Amino acid sequence: MIDSIFKSKWVPVSFQVFTLCIFIFLIYIGWGISTDDNELLLILRNTNLANLVVWSFWLPCIILVSVLFGRLWCTVCPMELMASLLNRVGLKKKLPSFLKKGWAITFLYAVVLIIGVHTFKIHRFPHRMALYMIILFGLTIVLSFIFEKRAYCTAFCPIGHLLGLYSTNALMEWRVKNKGVCNSCKEKPCINKNRDYAWYGRACQSYLFPGTLKDNRDCILCTQCMKACPNDNVTFRFRKPFKDLFGELKLTVPQAGFILIVFGFAFYEVVTEWGTSKSWILSPFQALNDRLGITSPWDGTVTALLLFFIAPLVLFTLTSFLHSSVSKKGVFYSLKTYITPFIPLIATTHFAKAVIKSVSRFQNIPGALKDPLGMETARALHTGAMYAGNQWQYNMNKLAQVFSLGILALGFFITLSLLIRLARNKKEPFPIFYVILSTGYILSTAVAIAGKAFF
Repeated sequence: MIDSIFKSKWVPVSFQVFTLCIFIFLIYIGWGISTDDNELLLILRNTNLANLVVWSFWLPCIILVSVLFGRLWCTVCPMELMASLLNRVGLKKKLPSFLKKGWAITFLYAVVLIIGVHTFKIHRFPHRMALYMIILFGLTIVLSFIFEKRAYCTAFCPIGHLLGLYSTNALMEWRVKNKGVCNSCKEKPCINKNRDYAWYGRACQSYLFPGTLKDNRDCILCTQCMKACPNDNVTFRFRKPFKDLFGELKLTVPQAGFILIVFGFAFYEVVTEWGTSKSWILSPFQALNDRLGITSPWDGTVTALLLFFIAPLVLFTLTSFLHSSVSKKGVFYSLKTYITPFIPLIATTHFAKAVIKSVSRFQNIPGALKDPLGMETARALHTGAMYAGNQWQYNMNKLAQVFSLGILALGFFITLSLLIRLARNKKEPFPIFYVILSTGYILSTAVAIAGKAFF
């Protein structure tokens, strides 16, 4: 059933055209909507339809889908459609090898997170969010015109590593049915350069060969190799969850660097859910900014750099140093090796935040549909002329928070299992220091969610 849908000539192009139209509409709704009133802004971010959709439902859904089913967002993403169209008339330059490794993805994710979100608050200002979306479109157009194949998707998409690494947890995979069939195939249309710009059944534009796919990280599920295969040998199928992680998953240095960043970001996202834990975490950074005389918006830059880069790097380096002192392996080797088992813990933490955030915004949907620009609704809420709270939303929030505690526990259990299994396979001592790090992580995030739910 699923494969028959993917084989259709209208898939994924029809979905991509639809999402392109949605993107354009969201840019239109967000453009020009802004305010200098910080209190009003905190309300406006949830009353403007574009801002509400992008940050409260679209991004959380991308996280949920990637963790559960893999890179299905990439299947319907309009950027791939634009890349496929522009490649035909572009310069078709070769993509430099260092970019293929994913350095630009890690860098751009950090820039969006630290400069975009935590400095210029693109997640709060609808106008800035619209501008950010326009920049992504522009970047896709420029890169697709300069480089061959889909350079944006392969080497520049800011959430490329997030989708790829979270997809290693997924219940589904894109694989061949029989590797022998691929090996014996003489034409191999799925990688034949003569089919690079075919409308239907293109050769892989991500520099992959379906017959050698071992994990979910790199394939963006464009479905073209399935259409190109003359032997009906490509399928999208169910599998055991976390399968890639229980195999020999070897990360690149850019991917390891990305995990460090998202380790800090996911932690921050959940811990700041509860006012008490938010104060505990952020007060030292605020004190530092005050001491240095750093004011808004750059105080957010400093805090983000320390929380999402410096703190995770110090924690993992220290943990790896302690482990290497007993394993007699190098610090960098230990860090790169033992950071992989943390993917389920980070992904489920991000998953938990996505659930909590999306559910808490259900009450904003009716108002945003009635007043898409959101300014009148925001002013009414700000002045007290309108009241947003209700009992059913309160109950839904509690349910989401309790459910998220279970998700966190699952991620911790899988990470713990992977750490122990990895050390056993490599004949190294019990990874007690990494266990302590993961335990501290889960306890901090669980306390924050429980605190918000019950106190």
